[in-house]
Amino acid sequence: MGIISDAIDALEDWCKDLFKDGITSQFDGISDLLSDTFLQTTGTGGSGGLVNDFVTQHPSQFTGGGTGGTTIWTTIETLCNNVVVPIGGFILTVILLNELIQMVLRGNNFKDFDDSIFIKWIIKALCGVILVANTYYIASALFSFGTTVCSNGLATLFGSGDYLSETLSINRTALSGLSLGELMTVWFISLIVHLGVLILIVAIVITLASRIIEVFMYLSIAPIPMATMMDSGEWASIGKNWIKQLLALSFQGFFIVVALGIFKTLFSNAIVALNASTDGVILQMGLLLGYTAALIFTILRTGAISKSVFSAH
Repeated sequence: MGIISDAIDALEDWCKDLFKDGITSQFDGISDLLSDTFLQTTGTGGSGGLVNDFVTQHPSQFTGGGTGGTTIWTTIETLCNNVVVPIGGFILTVILLNELIQMVLRGNNFKDFDDSIFIKWIIKALCGVILVANTYYIASALFSFGTTVCSNGLATLFGSGDYLSETLSINRTALSGLSLGELMTVWFISLIVHLGVLILIVAIVITLASRIIEVFMYLSIAPIPMATMMDSGEWASIGKNWIKQLLALSFQGFFIVVALGIFKTLFSNAIVALNASTDGVILQMGLLLGYTAALIFTILRTGAISKSVFSAH
């Protein structure tokens, strides 16, 4: 019986060590995924620097990770200047002619005619022509406010070091007091957390890629809403809403950075609590899983949050 008991104990210890190694390796993998995704300067492989590339780069510098060849910026710039600017010019002409007619008619059918209205109209026309002709570059400059905020936010919250690797390490001593069944449960939850982090990265890629595509779409059509800004009536709301939408897309990156900063703090605190005591390990693992799921939904909602802040619709 003693030999059998010793063999069972040895097998149980071996299984415990196996699951402990599995748990620590799961968190090492999570650390590598998060670090390579969120690093600013030290990412070396995989999707390294992904967030930094998408939220801090100006559209003129964005290549989607490729090198060489024609940039997206050049393609959209050519499309805008050759196709959309003439349409914007036509709309501006119609609006300015309507404005001139309305100015003249306001003078009580020429009884109270004021020559200064022509000076006002000429100034307005010149401003409109300048804006429509250069609106692509004006809009991209407007977008640069958001990229600057995102860049400063990333540098402030994460610096140039690892995103979580310094704190995302499980001490084996924190797992030593767990039974084999508890270790199996913790390992299974850590596997789900690892899968959740993979889904999180996919959600971030979808959100960031959709955002930059929308940005180029708004830039490509820029002369038309800018032309409507010259109208004194309800047409001006088109241009105003377009500016709000562009600002919302610009600052969506900032809200993503804020969400990642909150996630980093919550995740780090849960790891510290997990390493501090063997009690409540399964609860802390559940919290890690919950934080990951919450960040996924938050990342997907950053666009709606940004639009609500700028009253864009």
